Order: sequence, then C-alpha cells, then structure tokens
Amino acid sequence: MERNLMNRSETITEIAKALAKFQSEVSDPNRTKENAFLKSKYVTLDSLLQAVRPVLANNGLSFLQVPFTGADVVSVTTMLLHESGEWLESDPFTLPLMKKDPQGVGSVVTYARRYSLSSILGVAWDEDDDAQSNNETELTKQILHEVTEIVKVKGIPNETVASYIKTTFNKSSSKLLDLTELKQVKSWLMSL
Repeated sequence: MERNLMNRSETITEIAKALAKFQSEVSDPNRTKENAFLKSKYVTLDSLLQAVRPVLANNGLSFLQVPFTGADVVSVTTMLLHESGEWLESDPFTLPLMKKDPQGVGSVVTYARRYSLSSILGVAWDEDDDAQSNNETELTKQILHEVTEIVKVKGIPNETVASYIKTTFNKSSSKLLDLTELKQVKSWLMSL
C-alpha cells in the first residue's frame, strides 16, 4: 500500500528548489531555553521564527500553521507555501491536552507549532544527543517529549518524576530509559 508522506500541490519543482536554497542559507537557531526535566536546551518559538522568516522570504517561501483541538488533543498542521503557488502540507502533529484552560492549550499549541515548523523546514530546534535515526529512536524521542509536556502541563514537580524513575527503574535520568520504560512513565503520569 502506497502512502503519501504529506499533502502537496500537483507539482513541487519550484518549492523544492526554494526549500533546498533556504536550507543551504539558514542557520539552526540558538538554543536559549533549558528543559529542566530533560536537562537539554531548545529553541523557543520566537527564536525559531526570527531565524527562519527572513530566509524564507528571501526564497519566496512562507508558511501557515493551523491549530485545532479535539476532546483531549491539540493538533497543528503546517503548510509551506511558495510564490509559484506550489505548497507542501504536513500531517497534523498531535499532542495530548492535559489542561483545558487557555494557558494549557496555548502551551501545547506553541510546542506543536515549534515542532511542526522545524520539521517541515528541516531546522533543528533541540539538542540531538543520539546520532541514530531508526524508528525506535524517533519514537523514544517523541514519547520523551510527550512525557515532558505532560509534566509541564500537569505541574508535576521534576523531583516527583525523578523519584518514580529511580524507584521503578533504578535509573538516574529519563534520558536513560528505553521506549517501554518511557511508555510506562507516560501511563503513570496520565493516571495522576
């Protein structure tokens, strides 16, 4: 069964050239914020936008991001547009919605926008401490980010999570957990 990885215009010749030129000219934004739970640095949405907008414009590119909410999720779809009329659209990036107040929704939308935009543009926004790019590694990273978001949205103290990880897995950091262990941590967090 053949599956398209993303929606796109009938032709993508011009947008592909412009995106290649953009990627050769743009620099990965500075990682100025530290994730206290993961002990890693990441790029804020503001910093990402400041880094990419001028280079996109110089190459006839722009983007549109549309957030939407479901019962317990927030999704963001990112569309990359070219002055020729060609376009690429990402699949929705979906995250669980833990807090249904405006701040909770805003936090998840911001995270999803940053992740989705950096992905479609090929710009790094967090530290890559693992050179492997197999599916399990990518899924592990995704689950780790989801765990981080759950901790943030629910306001769970990092010490509580660290204690659970130490007691349950005898490991000192969430970065040392494998995929199965991370899924267990996520389930535990969701039950709180």
